Amino acid sequence: MRAKKRGEHSVLNDNKLRQNPHAFISILVVNSDSTALDALLTCLEDAQYQTIHAVDSAQKALRLLRHQPIDLLIVDVDTPDLDGWRLSRLVRSGILHCRADMPIIITAHTWCERIAEVTAREYGINQLVPLDHLHRLPGVIAQLSQGPQHSTRKPRLLVIEDEPDTSDLIKRVLATNFDIQVADQGDTGLHAWREGRHDLVLLDVMLPKLSGRDILIDIQATDPNQPVVIMTAHTTIDQAEELMLLGAVDFLPKPFRADQLRRVCDIAIHREDFLVSNAQFAARVKSLEARELAFRQLYENHHQLLNDLQSVVMELDLDFRIHYLNHAWETMFGFRVGDCIGQKLDHFIAPEDISQFALFKNKIRKALQQKKPCPEIELCFSTSRHQRLWAQLKISRSTKTADHTNLTVCLDNVTERRESQEQLKYLAMHDSLTGLYNRHFFETTLAQLTADSVRTSTQHALIYVDLDHFKVINDTFGHQKGDEVLRDMSQLLSQQIRGTDILCRLGGDEFAILMRDISSSEAREFALSVQAIVAAFSFPLQEQQINLGSSIGMSLIDGSTHNPEEHLMRADIALYVAKGRGRNLIHLYNPLDSESDELRHSINMSQKVRKAIVEDRIALYFQPIVDVKAERVSYYEALVRLREPDGKIIGPCNFIPALEASGEMHLLDRWIIKLAIRHLRDYPALNHVAINLSAQAFKDEQLMPTILANLEETGVDPTRITFELTESASLFNLHITQRVIAELHKLGCSFSVDDFGSGFSSFAYLKDLPADYIKLDGSFIQNLDCDEIDQTLVKSMIQVIQTLGKKAVAEYVENQAILDILKVMGVDFVQGYFIGHPLTPEEITAAKHQSN
Repeated sequence: MRAKKRGEHSVLNDNKLRQNPHAFISILVVNSDSTALDALLTCLEDAQYQTIHAVDSAQKALRLLRHQPIDLLIVDVDTPDLDGWRLSRLVRSGILHCRADMPIIITAHTWCERIAEVTAREYGINQLVPLDHLHRLPGVIAQLSQGPQHSTRKPRLLVIEDEPDTSDLIKRVLATNFDIQVADQGDTGLHAWREGRHDLVLLDVMLPKLSGRDILIDIQATDPNQPVVIMTAHTTIDQAEELMLLGAVDFLPKPFRADQLRRVCDIAIHREDFLVSNAQFAARVKSLEARELAFRQLYENHHQLLNDLQSVVMELDLDFRIHYLNHAWETMFGFRVGDCIGQKLDHFIAPEDISQFALFKNKIRKALQQKKPCPEIELCFSTSRHQRLWAQLKISRSTKTADHTNLTVCLDNVTERRESQEQLKYLAMHDSLTGLYNRHFFETTLAQLTADSVRTSTQHALIYVDLDHFKVINDTFGHQKGDEVLRDMSQLLSQQIRGTDILCRLGGDEFAILMRDISSSEAREFALSVQAIVAAFSFPLQEQQINLGSSIGMSLIDGSTHNPEEHLMRADIALYVAKGRGRNLIHLYNPLDSESDELRHSINMSQKVRKAIVEDRIALYFQPIVDVKAERVSYYEALVRLREPDGKIIGPCNFIPALEASGEMHLLDRWIIKLAIRHLRDYPALNHVAINLSAQAFKDEQLMPTILANLEETGVDPTRITFELTESASLFNLHITQRVIAELHKLGCSFSVDDFGSGFSSFAYLKDLPADYIKLDGSFIQNLDCDEIDQTLVKSMIQVIQTLGKKAVAEYVENQAILDILKVMGVDFVQGYFIGHPLTPEEITAAKHQSN
C-alpha cells in the first residue's frame, strides 16, 4: 500500500469539522496509474486537504476501508483487480466496515458521458470527474461536503392520467426508480411538461380538455427526442401504428401488470440513454477519424515542407554533431546530406569564425544547464566551393527522451543582408556625392569630442568652411558642374587633413573639419592652409577660369559646454561674422561679436517657431475688410501670431525677420496655408480669407502642392481664398510671380498685391501684374486727413487701379475722417482698427450669431 498522510487530525481539519459537520476529514484515493495518482494528490494537497490515503489497487483500498474511518472515496474506473463500479457497489451494499452512504467520486481517462451517467445512477455514484478536468475536483468535493446529495438524480417521470387508481398504481410501482409528477387533465399535463421537460412521459389517450393524441403532437413538435409512452384501454392496431408514427416510443394497454409497467418504462428510459450514447460515440469516432486524417496529412505536409524550405533545418547533439539535415543544406552549401550526417558542425565554419563559434558553443551549453533560451548568432561558413556564406543560427532545445537532449537549428542565408548592412552602414556615415563623412557622422563625432573635452580637459577644434559665391556656379553653369567642383574640392581637402582629423560635408558647399587635441594657433594655421587651397583651386568653365574663395568660422571644443550643438552654433555664428565682414575671412568665435547676438537671436527664434509649429501654437487672427459701397464685411485678412506655452501672444514682427534671415520662412508659409484653409472649413462665418505669403513663397516648389493638398483634404471652395504678396516681392521676379498667379487663378483663388506704392516702379509694372486687388501702402493712408500730398497721391493711385480693372483696398483706416475722404475718392474696400480689430475665428462666429 502506498499512503500519504498529512496529520490525520490537524488543526485545519478540526476547524473544518466544527464549521461544517459534513467536512471530509479522511479521503481515500484509489488509482493504479502513478502519474494520475500524483496528479490527484497534488490537486488535493493544493486544496489543503490534510489526511489523504493513496493506494494503487482495490485490494489495498478494501483493507484500508476495514480499519480506517474514511469520509470520501475517489476511485478510478479502471482499477485492475476490482473496477471502480464494483468497488462502489460493495460500499453501497453495506457489507464492508465503512459508511454505506459514503460520497463516492469516479475518475476515468475516457468515457462516453451518457453511459457513465446512467451507470453511475445505477451504482449510486455521487460524481464523475474526467482526469483531464481535475481542476473541477476541489469544487466537486466542496459541493459534496455541504451534505448528503447526489448529482446523479432519479429520472423524472410525468404521468398524465385522469383515473386516480391508475395514477396510484404507477406511483407505487415506479416510485423507487423515478421522481414522479402526476397531472389529471390534458391541458395541465401539457403545461407541466413545458415547465419541467421530464425524462419520460406516460400519456393516457383519453383525457378531459385535451386528448393524448394532441398532447403527443404538441410535444413532438417542440422536442422530437422526448420519450413518450402511450396508455389506452381501447387500443387498435391502426391506433397504435398512428401513435407510434406520431412519435411515441411505446404503448401500454390497460389494464397492465406491475412487471409490464416496469419493463416498458425501463426500455423507454434506456432507449434515450442508448440514442444519446450512440450519438456521442459516433461523434467521438468521427472526431478521431478526422484527427487521424489531419495528423497524417500534417505529418506528410511537414515532411515535405522541411524539404521545400529555403532555410536549413538540422538536428545536432550536444557535441554539435549533425544527426539530421533537410535538402536545403545541399542547395545552400553544396555538400551532400548523406556525406554530412555524423560530422561536427565545426567542420563547415569558415576559419576566421572558428574561435567565435567555440565561444558560442559554451554559451549554448550554459543556457541549456540554466534552462534558459539559447542565444542566436550569425556565423561565416565555407561552402563546397570555398566561398564565404553568412548564416544566422536559431537554436532551441529538442528533447526526445527524458535523458537525451538534442538541438534543433534553423539556419538562414543572410549573406546579402550582411553585405547590404555594410553598404548601408557606409552610406549612413558618408556623403553620396563626395564620399566624405556626412552630417550624421559629424554630429556623432562632435558629441564624442564634446564629452571628451569635458571629461579630460583636452581641447579640440571645429573648422566650418563655406565656399564663397558657389551658388553662382550652380545657377550659371548647372548643378552637374557644381557637383564636379565639390568632388574636386573634397579630394584636395582630404589630402590636407591629419590622420586623426575628420572631414565632413554638411550639405551644399559647407564643409566641417573636426581636429583632435589641437591648440587655437594650430587650428588657425590649418584654417589658413585650407583657405590657400581653395584660393589656388581653379577650373575652366565655358572658356573661363573660375576661382573660388572661402569663409571660415572656428569654434574651440574646450569643455565649456556639455552641449555639442552649442559648438556647432558657435562655428555657424563665426562663419556668419566672417561673411558679414567681407567674406574670404577666417573668424574664431567670440561671444562679444555684435553679429553673434543677432544671429543667435535669429537661430533661437527659428527654433522657437519650429517648435510652435510642431506643438500647434501658431494662431491666426482675422481682421475684417469692408466693402465701402455695400457697407458690409467682404472678406478677412489672416494675421499670424505665435502663442507661447504660458499663453503670451507674440506678434509677427518679433519672429518673421528671424525666419527670413535663416531662410526658413517657407515652413511658416506652408503652415499658415494649412491653418487658414482648415479654419475656412471649420468656421463658416469666415466667408472669405486673404492669406499673406512671404517674399520667399513663390520660390518654394512645394507652394502649389501644399495648397492643392489642403484644398483636397478639407474640401474648401478655392474661390473663398485670396493670396496676398507685397509689391516688392511681386516685382522681384515678375516672370515667376505672373506664372504662380496664373496657377492660383486656374484653381479659382484670387490674388492681391500688398503695400502698393512703396516701390519705385509701381505704375510701370502694375499693368503687368494679373492681380485682382491692389492694397495701398499704409504710409499713404494713416495721415490722409491732414496731408494734402497724400490725398493727391492716393486719389491718383485709386484712379489708376480702377482704370486697370482692379479693386483698390485702403489699409490703416484709423478714424472717421480718413474713411470719409476715401469714400469720396471712390475706394472699393477699407481696412483698419477703425473698421475692425483682428479677432479669433471663435469671436467672429459668436459676433455673427449675435447679429443674427
